[in-house]
Amino acid sequence: MVKISVVVPVYNAESIIERCVDSIISNNYDNLEVILVEDCSKDNSLEKCKELSKKYDCVRYVHNGVNMGVSYTRNRGIYEATGDYTMFVDSDDWIDKDYINSFIDVLNDNPMALTICGYVNHDEKYNGRTDNVIWSNTKKNVSAKLKPELKTIYDRTLLQQLWNKAFVTKIIQDNKLKFDESISIGEDLRFILEYIKVSEIQDVVFINKPLYHYMRDQDGSLMYKVGLESVEEPLKNLRSLYELIGYSKNKIKESIDSDSKKQVNLYAYLIMHNAGMKMKEKKRLIFSLDSQNGKILYKNNRNIYYKEKISKAIRR
Repeated sequence: MVKISVVVPVYNAESIIERCVDSIISNNYDNLEVILVEDCSKDNSLEKCKELSKKYDCVRYVHNGVNMGVSYTRNRGIYEATGDYTMFVDSDDWIDKDYINSFIDVLNDNPMALTICGYVNHDEKYNGRTDNVIWSNTKKNVSAKLKPELKTIYDRTLLQQLWNKAFVTKIIQDNKLKFDESISIGEDLRFILEYIKVSEIQDVVFINKPLYHYMRDQDGSLMYKVGLESVEEPLKNLRSLYELIGYSKNKIKESIDSDSKKQVNLYAYLIMHNAGMKMKEKKRLIFSLDSQNGKILYKNNRNIYYKEKISKAIRR
């Protein structure tokens, strides 16, 4: 029976980690290990991890000596893993009860396929909406060749995440793959692209069910570090993506030039929506994104920000 390792990075998750772990256990998969990697939380997360490891035989925890960040924490988890496949669940999220078995059904038939499930994007707090993100509306799984679909998978926001995929543990460990601890945005995609490259995976299988529940719920989440990191970092990932697909040098350059403009606009939007940043600092960072058009970029995103605030107030 295939063994599954689920890595859960834990930081300041005292109030939510039990929901996360209970959702994993509710899958009722017999050959399972859940690895909680606690990163020196400021709350009682460590005690919660200890309690959960006593409550469930398949749950164990490790504890970082000092706070190291999510990439180091995941790196520790993937090299603690003993399963045939490694999966990831974030501590503030949860999974449906047939999440693991849905992956197993695919992997039993095609053990080397990149298997991707759909997810529920919970954005109620910020935009008052919940979206199901899946490959297609058919209820059946869909198989395809991976490389011709890579750009579409990325555009449909199904490639960038760790937690809607299963990774062959041996490929990770034999190739010494790690999350880049020097960046805090786009490190997941970078890891995934490196994994695809070294594994030479040919096939992709889409599980057309939203089995993972992603909570956009944390004011201090990594997306709010946008602006403190160079726009060049995500562009490096896109360049790697285009190289994997097999774009020519000219097409890569054209695509990156276009992506650069989109990335600047995205960064400006996310900076403006950073709940922990003062408007003066937002203005400075947005201006720094585009020396020629910083004023227009700031004005447009400030208008969007206030329109969204008004819309949100009306809905209440």
